[in-house]
This record gives sequence, structure tokens and C-alpha cells, in this order.
Amino acid sequence: NGGFAGDLLGQANNIGKIKNTFDTKMREELMPVQDICLKFTDAADYPVKYLGIDTSLNPSLDDGGSVADAIERLEEVRGDFGGTGSLAAAAAITTSLQSIPDILTTGYCGLMLPVLEDKRLAELGMASNRLTIQKLLCISSVCGVGIDTVPIPGNASENGISSLLLDVAALAGRWDKPLSCRLFPVPGGEAGEKTTFDSPYMCNSFIFEL
Repeated sequence: NGGFAGDLLGQANNIGKIKNTFDTKMREELMPVQDICLKFTDAADYPVKYLGIDTSLNPSLDDGGSVADAIERLEEVRGDFGGTGSLAAAAAITTSLQSIPDILTTGYCGLMLPVLEDKRLAELGMASNRLTIQKLLCISSVCGVGIDTVPIPGNASENGISSLLLDVAALAGRWDKPLSCRLFPVPGGEAGEKTTFDSPYMCNSFIFEL
């Protein structure tokens, strides 16, 4: 639903209008789905419990499907995603996703930032110092999902990886929120080299320094 994210944030234009835009537009899209699910819950022939919808925003590799690109459209985000304003935008989006009126929610209900599944994030990963693991970790403090699909050197040390896992665990524990750490060690790859993944579900970027 990265394209939908672009539409919503384009309409909002600034952080102050995100909540109202999401409350209105996401409720319009999700309420019919919820109504169908609740009908099954209420039916005697279907003894199931409806827990809710995961309202998370996820990028796609389609044109216009980047969530990072959508966030850059907000007037408070100065320059590239990851720069000033990005943290505030991510926080506002996450708060809105978790409080859509009349919608029961379950799951992450957050902002997903998988580097190799978002063309703009992958592009920023190929620009020196514009996107780092620490920047992603900082932004994940106010959204989901942690460090996601990040390529790292194949010779990354166990100590380096374990220290990053400790950082992610510390953040998750401090704020009592689920975070993951999905790293892609690239055999023979060094930081700054481009990945050569051949998958319809991923794009390529530079290998991040751990």
C-alpha cells in the first residue's frame, strides 16, 4: 500500500494534517473490510473471533510505491528521508495508524521501512551517509519494524551483529514495542559495494557499514 501512503501524505502535505487525513481516508477504506469480518464473527456457523486489521503502511516496488518517497513530500521533512523532520513525520504517521476511529487493530500497525523493498530507501543507501543503520534505528524508535532487509558485509563479526541486536532489543524493551532485526549478510561483499540480488521482491542497494 505504498501508493496509498503517497496519496494520503500528498493530501496531508504537512505533519499537522496527517491525523485528520488518516482518520478520514483510512477509515473509509478499512470500514467495509471490517464490516465483512464482523459478519462472519457474528454468524453461528463461523465460530471465529475477529481481532482487527493490521493498518501498517508497507512499500511496494511498483512505481510510486515507496513509503520513504511519500514521507519526503511533507513540507517539514527537509531534504532526504532520514534528515530533519523525518522522525516527527514517522511518529505522526504511526500514531495515526494506531488510532483510526472505529477500526479494531492488531499486529504492528506501524510504518514499515525495509531498505531492499523500498526503492527510495535503496537509493538513499547508495548515497554516502544519507542513510545509515543508526538513522534507521533512531526512526524505528517511533514506528515499526526495526532494522529491516539491510545488507551488511559478509565478514561482519559476531560481536558487531550481537551489539546491533542489543541496541534493537534495548529499544524494544525500553518502549515495550515489537521490533525485528532482519539483516542480510552478503558473502564476499564489503561496505559500500552494491548488492546483486536477483529477486522480483527486492531491489539492490549498497552494503551498509555495521
